[in-house]
Amino acid sequence: MRAAVLKAPGNLTVQEVEDASCPEGGALVRVEACAICPSDIKMFRIGHRDLSYPRILGHEVVGRVVETDAPEVPTEGARVQVWPGLVCGTCRSCRSGNDNMCQQQGIFGFNRDGGFAQYMAIPPESALVGLNAVPAGVSAEAASLTEPLACCVHAQDMCRVSEGETVLIIGAGPMGMLHAMLALSYGARAIVVEPMEARRKLVERFGAEVLEPSEGLTDEVAGLTSGRGADVAILATPAAYISDVMRAMASRGRVCVFSGLPKGEACRTLDLNHLHYREIAMVGTYGCTSRSNRQALDLISSGAVDVSKLITMETCLDNLEEGFRHIERREGLKCVIKEF
Repeated sequence: MRAAVLKAPGNLTVQEVEDASCPEGGALVRVEACAICPSDIKMFRIGHRDLSYPRILGHEVVGRVVETDAPEVPTEGARVQVWPGLVCGTCRSCRSGNDNMCQQQGIFGFNRDGGFAQYMAIPPESALVGLNAVPAGVSAEAASLTEPLACCVHAQDMCRVSEGETVLIIGAGPMGMLHAMLALSYGARAIVVEPMEARRKLVERFGAEVLEPSEGLTDEVAGLTSGRGADVAILATPAAYISDVMRAMASRGRVCVFSGLPKGEACRTLDLNHLHYREIAMVGTYGCTSRSNRQALDLISSGAVDVSKLITMETCLDNLEEGFRHIERREGLKCVIKEF
């Protein structure tokens, strides 16, 4: 089969590799679409601490089951979206539904071959919780954005976003835009801070209010909320203005550290009196659970969140690196590989 194989940082080739086979108790999936995540680009450019070589990248995957011997998974011929987590299913985190915190967690495209290939082997532990039937009428391209939306679902669940609240989102990259669309679908108000004018205009068309980054962020948010401040803040970019965000929060607000920070730049000065006197809570979120993944696919399938608006490029496996550059140059938002 054909696959894009990363052999070392900067060394990515589309080549013939040994055909993937169906694991006992698992499934074999023919890939129909795999969206590019910024982590794929990071692995290609500089590597990743969780990456082992050689590796077929790609974890935002939709395909069709071509073989399975497990009665609990979708039958042969079914279209499925693949939750990328690889979990044990037995540890305390898995048993409590927090399987993104599995003690033995792995990830497709990081430490097991992923979806930039014609076929993908799904082991039994993943097939039981990670294969989700895609309803008729939902395109493979749209369904491939389930996992990034699921990360937003998980974060907003952790922050208890609810109808009528104000959600302040720092950054209008693909994840920031998904956060805005999701918050709006919950009946919340979304205020997005973004330096790029084109992205501000786009997220504004989705129904969000927009602000440019400035030293007056606290006052601007106060002005938009009659002095109350934001109920929830989501840091959807590493360049987060944490001190300004803390001052912009309402009493008992919740701040989500959603985006990871570069190594060596993770320390930020924080006035803990903001948390103490105004009872503000901070929460970190990482990835998504299999449950939030299913919730995200339901949101896409119902039309509550139209993720197709974020797809700015579709191309073939041979043009994978051009898809990387499309995102790196910030010409677009999401690129989907769909011809293998």
